[in-house]
Amino acid sequence: MKLIGVDIGGTFTDLILADVAQAQTWIHKVPTTVEDPSIGMMEGIATLCQMAQTDYAAIEHVLHGTTIATNTLLTHDGARTGMITTQGYRDIVHIGRHQRPQHYSIMQDIPWQARPLVKRRDRKVVAERLDPKGQELTPLNEAEARAAILELKAAGVDSIAICFLNSYFDSRHEDRVAALAQELFPEAFITTSASIFPQFREFERFTTACINAFVGPKVKRYIHNLSRRLKEQSVRGELHIMRSNGGVATAEVAGAQPVTLLLSGLAAGVLGG
Repeated sequence: MKLIGVDIGGTFTDLILADVAQAQTWIHKVPTTVEDPSIGMMEGIATLCQMAQTDYAAIEHVLHGTTIATNTLLTHDGARTGMITTQGYRDIVHIGRHQRPQHYSIMQDIPWQARPLVKRRDRKVVAERLDPKGQELTPLNEAEARAAILELKAAGVDSIAICFLNSYFDSRHEDRVAALAQELFPEAFITTSASIFPQFREFERFTTACINAFVGPKVKRYIHNLSRRLKEQSVRGELHIMRSNGGVATAEVAGAQPVTLLLSGLAAGVLGG
């Protein structure tokens, strides 16, 4: 079995080709092509294959650690993101929790308030409500949901996070609004909080969904370019992306859940020692 591991950093792209059957490895380093990291990656793979005297078709797995999601979040260079949430919960992602470095100071800098991923004008509310056991207290107002989606589309957002109260237990309202968004705004990147982080406590779940939506379009394009170039070069091995938990995901799953890649490259470094 032959596999390739790739770590793309801001300056260099590091690659290793391992022939498990022969217990041999080859390593190579190339400059990262910042405008399209897949270019530098393919140049490195070509050199490795020459060094190992093998062809692309012999590669069975391509494992990739990346900091694309990390850097997108840290530099605040993600998509313009909109949010659709339960009426009365528009400001959950702004208020957060009552944990402050200086509990009684009104002058302290609170990052999620000073530099929000989703600006307040891009947070829309709709009438809907499920109780913690999934009982419908307020039916989903689909007219309001449609209006919110179209308002966000007209405002120029690229991505939408759908975050409803108690959706961790029953996601039917979120799923319905996601379906409406796909119908009315098919080019947008759509995230539901229940699909990303189905846990109670709204601030954590809503924030995770917003981060996923914020980094999603950029990460999805990045992974698409990598997959396309591998196929163009007849690399038959499937691309797997390192996740923050040290496991890997297929390109399709990683593209849909980019928030799980926030510590991708860092996790790979820890596992590799």
